[in-house]
Amino acid sequence: MHPFVISNLDFYFIFFAAPAQRQNAQNYFSVCARRENLTALKFDIIPPMNNSIPLRPKVAVFASTNLKGGRSTCRGILDYARKNGPWRCMLLEGRDNEQLLDIKRLGFDGIISHAVSRRDAKALAEAHIPIVLTEPWPEMHNPEHPLFNTPSVKMDSHGVGVLAAEYYLKRGYKSFAYVGETLGKYWSAERCAGFRETLAKAGYASTVYNSFTKRERRNWDAERPRMIRFLQKLPKPTAIFAAMDNRARLVLDACAEAGIRVPEEIAVLGVDNDPILCESAVPRLSSIWTGGFKRGQKAAEMLDCLMRGRAITDRHVNIGPISVISRESTGYDVMQDPAIARAIHFIRNNALLGRMDVNSVVQHAGCSRRYAEIRFRNELGSSIREFIIENRISHARHLLAESNLSIREIAERCGFSRDSHLAVLFKKNTGLTMRDYRSNYRATPDE
Repeated sequence: MHPFVISNLDFYFIFFAAPAQRQNAQNYFSVCARRENLTALKFDIIPPMNNSIPLRPKVAVFASTNLKGGRSTCRGILDYARKNGPWRCMLLEGRDNEQLLDIKRLGFDGIISHAVSRRDAKALAEAHIPIVLTEPWPEMHNPEHPLFNTPSVKMDSHGVGVLAAEYYLKRGYKSFAYVGETLGKYWSAERCAGFRETLAKAGYASTVYNSFTKRERRNWDAERPRMIRFLQKLPKPTAIFAAMDNRARLVLDACAEAGIRVPEEIAVLGVDNDPILCESAVPRLSSIWTGGFKRGQKAAEMLDCLMRGRAITDRHVNIGPISVISRESTGYDVMQDPAIARAIHFIRNNALLGRMDVNSVVQHAGCSRRYAEIRFRNELGSSIREFIIENRISHARHLLAESNLSIREIAERCGFSRDSHLAVLFKKNTGLTMRDYRSNYRATPDE
């Protein structure tokens, strides 16, 4: 707290205080005025400017940690707090019978909160302290909502669906289906829309498995017979995109029950890349890495700006998914042309070898170069050389996010003789330098 005196005939104090300190400041000056009999004393209590925040601000974090996305977001928040604080963080996880936090009495300087009920939203708004929302519900964008226009960070769920469709299209699938979650969540609808719109632009229809009875929403045993019938009627092979990892696991269970082979007849892709769910599935589950850690860091950065009285240029931030983590549930490319299937298999197994070139691919495919180039363009939308580079860049992205290898070492492991060559192609394909990509998407142990 920093009092500043302006000299004139009256005593006038301007007092800088964090929101949680305002009432204490006002009481302090009132007592001083009575004690000194200063009837002409005037004072204003104003929010802190720039860096005028407590040395250790107290921040409340309301986040659900029962799902991978919430845990990763929390890790991102705490990582930012450690590097830019320290902050005194208090976490409310939303567990049954968890002790509540009295926002006003505990004197928080800021709040990061997931979507909450309208009653709780009203309580947060009445605290009159900086707030950043994570994954706000669509209704929170209604002008009548207590937290309308509150700064927010959310996953680009539509972009998640786009990425899933692009992933399957590159693997040559012609038949597609989306399996939604059971409670009608907005993010499931957004993922479905992104998936189907991208497929439609490529000229493909898709089937949606949705609309659940009350009993099906409560009980997997009640839903499973309908799921099995749905899977049996699909043309084979079909690529299935599920709204989340847990739903993808249930698709795998239904396939096993029905004797449907995965991935030969049905490929399955989930969302969140939860290591427990994905690695324990049979076969192991491919999933989209959504980058909750990055969303948490961004939310904390925005709150830091608000607590310092700084303007935020973008009040509502959507953060897209990072990549697909491929495992056995989407293990094969589907190509009707055996020559092109051989070529793709050869590239995926040998793209990281520096000596690979288009001629070696064509030779392995056993066809003319002209024929191979035409089929690649028709099936995959790229030339053979572009497909080789795409595989190398994909591996470079993986190494940047999940290893401590130097740029030079990554270039060597991705089949490039010069790291400068990789750097140019990487920037062209991703829009980021390799250092910026590593900074933005560096994985944590839980990611």
